[in-house]
Amino acid sequence: MTKVRDSVKREIIVDAPLEKVWDALTKPEHLNRWYTKEANMDFRVGGKGYMNHGWGATSEGMYTEIEAMNRFVLQSFDGNFATITELEEVENGIKVSIEYRAPFINEMDVASKENMLFGTGQFLANLKAVYESGQDNRQHFWQTWIGVTHTSMVGGGTKIVSVIEDSNAAKAGLLAGDIVNELDGEPVLGYESFERLVNNKAINQTVQLKIVRDKEEFALTCEVAAYPVAY
Repeated sequence: MTKVRDSVKREIIVDAPLEKVWDALTKPEHLNRWYTKEANMDFRVGGKGYMNHGWGATSEGMYTEIEAMNRFVLQSFDGNFATITELEEVENGIKVSIEYRAPFINEMDVASKENMLFGTGQFLANLKAVYESGQDNRQHFWQTWIGVTHTSMVGGGTKIVSVIEDSNAAKAGLLAGDIVNELDGEPVLGYESFERLVNNKAINQTVQLKIVRDKEEFALTCEVAAYPVAY
């Protein structure tokens, strides 16, 4: 019998010394440079960690494993969720991987998993940017949306899972089940592609979406709104 995965992971390679990358992940003043709005950490086995990620999101837990310059685990206080961070020296830098492990991950819908991994990927890319070029890009994250949850389609496009009531997407006539293949002529390759395309638009800008609904293809126009939660 094939074991169902109870974890999801993102990784990136950062061209910086191991010690600097380790500090970036384990010291509050360094975390605040690329990731957290506020971090409070007692970085030792049995110590507590708290992180305010911005946009109304926070996390906290206890450090249960620490292998200096290699690996550490932050586990939720109820023991049901663990964030595993690992560093590996590779030819062109340090490979940083962040894995989320919990029994309920198997039961999460695909859209929620993609959302979680997209956010992690955004911050890991910012780690790379800050430590390779000194550029902090957080001011460009989560600026706009249209008010939908969605999930990648095999072969391209993203499928609308739900439409927020009274959102711009609802006003435009988007429905759950619609598949978005293009935004202003740009191909939508999946979840991340759609999020980035929308986020590159200005607040109150009108965009054109190419939609497939019940095998029929047509266009809808939708106004882009400010993301509902500020940094």
